[in-house]
Amino acid sequence: MSRAPGSARARVGLEVSQVVELPRPRTPGDGEPARMYAVVTVTVHRPGTAPAPGGTPAPGEAHASGEAGPRLAEVLLIDHSSSMVIPPSRLAAARAAASSALARIPDGALFALVAGGDRAAMIYPRRPGFAVAHAESRAAAEAALRDCTPGGGTAMGTWLERARQLFRDLPATGPGGHVRHALLLTDGKNEPGYESPAELRERVERCARAFDCDVVGIGDAWETEELLLIAGALGGRTRAVADLTRLPDELAALTGSAAERDVTGLRLRLHHRAGVRPYSFERVHPTRATLTPDRTDLTGVEAGAGGPVEEYGLGPCGEETRAYLLCVGAPYDPAQLGKELLLTEVEVDAEGPAEHLELPEPRPVLVRWTDDADLYSRLDPQVAHYRHEEELHRTFEEACAELKRGARDAAQALLGTAWRLAGQVGDTAMRDHLLHLVRVTDAERGRVELLDHIPRFDVEAARIQSSVTVLPGARRGTRRAGPR
Repeated sequence: MSRAPGSARARVGLEVSQVVELPRPRTPGDGEPARMYAVVTVTVHRPGTAPAPGGTPAPGEAHASGEAGPRLAEVLLIDHSSSMVIPPSRLAAARAAASSALARIPDGALFALVAGGDRAAMIYPRRPGFAVAHAESRAAAEAALRDCTPGGGTAMGTWLERARQLFRDLPATGPGGHVRHALLLTDGKNEPGYESPAELRERVERCARAFDCDVVGIGDAWETEELLLIAGALGGRTRAVADLTRLPDELAALTGSAAERDVTGLRLRLHHRAGVRPYSFERVHPTRATLTPDRTDLTGVEAGAGGPVEEYGLGPCGEETRAYLLCVGAPYDPAQLGKELLLTEVEVDAEGPAEHLELPEPRPVLVRWTDDADLYSRLDPQVAHYRHEEELHRTFEEACAELKRGARDAAQALLGTAWRLAGQVGDTAMRDHLLHLVRVTDAERGRVELLDHIPRFDVEAARIQSSVTVLPGARRGTRRAGPR
């Protein structure tokens, strides 16, 4: 793939951070290969655009390079089950929020408004399909939303399935491509009589890679696992909103962010050396998710030419940084002691023509076997950071389980550890959520006291926050692997 000239519309950066040394095995050939961890960071920089007469051009309009970017295609999935009228202010807030989201959809983009209950119903346009965004269509959609009567139960998988059907014929990349995004708002959880957990998971899996989806929970009756399942599988964020007066701003911000993700078609490819065993590949920022490759090519393995090639689609990107934790098994060769060896080559590529992109050179994941404990005992700061983030998440989940079974002393001790870990990784948002659950008596040592009354919403909102990670702070001492 050729690299774009300096007039490229967007620049993509790629880093690999690791400590390359591993201790030489004392009994070569026994057990599993040693595990090598590395953090892969992809950064996308969108160029500035010249303001159009009277304002700033909307995403999808002409860019500074003169080329048109992909247009937004947005599906708003708004809960209209019976619970949304208890209290009536909840439905009014949801409708106001949907109107705010509609206002952030750029002119010329496509949109659809869907009412979610035990099945999905088109609100606007009335027939399955998309409307083109402009002042008149937004006003018509708002009027149709006001006329929609809530009722029935909740089956969120059917809402997602309707979005998948709407997006089915829209290309994601290339000429005429669209940024396919859904926004799901709910106040409740799936009801077994309408959709089982297995049915929800199956429908979510069918929607994976078809579109991205952000999820917003209001009230306190939603199930955290369901919201995180949907957002995690569909590359989105989960939000819990307690103050309904903030809901319009939340939905407007999420829709605006989707409109700015106009860099599409990026793919992350891992070329493993022969003998390397891929163990795991996880997204660790901005949210955590275990990933499965879109494609695994074993041709090289079968031909003896190399190891497997794994490929992951990044989905639409805006101005953002995404980080991934790679773990591979490193085969040991006694003849290579002390030499720096390639394990995996990491490459960012794009589907179709890449003239609008400035793509980075591939980066290697390396290993060097050594007997020097001062070298192999070092911790890479970025690897350590994200493993501490995982420890924070795991500790907080254990605390929630203890709270649920009434073991307050055990929960209190775990929440103290979570407070300390959140400070270590610089997660101030998580600490803010923890202050709804505990009173801090010794911040440095992580000593806390449980509050007497802890609302369910505060616990579940903190669980959602613990799925979000922060970027590492200072990166002193980090080994960044450059081009070979």
